[in-house]
Amino acid sequence: MDKTTTFPLSLPGYEIEGLIEADAPRLMPLFQSCQDYVVLERGHPPDAAVALDEFRSFPPGRAAADKFVFGLKSATGALAGMLACDRDYPQEKSWWIALLQIDPTLRGQGVAKALCGDFFRWLKTQGADRVELAVFAENVAGLCFWQGQGFTLVRTAGPVAIGMKQHSLQVLARPL
Repeated sequence: MDKTTTFPLSLPGYEIEGLIEADAPRLMPLFQSCQDYVVLERGHPPDAAVALDEFRSFPPGRAAADKFVFGLKSATGALAGMLACDRDYPQEKSWWIALLQIDPTLRGQGVAKALCGDFFRWLKTQGADRVELAVFAENVAGLCFWQGQGFTLVRTAGPVAIGMKQHSLQVLARPL
């Protein structure tokens, strides 16, 4: 599986694009429109490093070959969302969702739910049997969203330093 891998999407007017590090500048408008999350995560508005970090940061013991960044591309070619994930982490046949961002103008319209549903169906075809992720304890809306997708609490972790902030994390998982 290479970095330009895609998966079928059921959202009319959108398609999935496999992104590579050279696409980081294309992600900057999305990070800027999702500034609320970046400030929650890092304690400051998005800078040039935030998009590059999605391609360069890996869980412990993982490498670039296991990192995938999928862009949700609109009919105009603009990125309306993104999903960054790591294959076979924290264990084989499990995928870790590092970040899901949807443009704020699309929030509450079922776009994130449809994107996740399509992603989970595709993961099953790839032999995965579980998905895990972490939510910042103070991200109440994020926690509610992921619980609505069938995720349950596995453990708490932290504190973890990101940018200027310290976070307690709620690690969630769901079977596929």
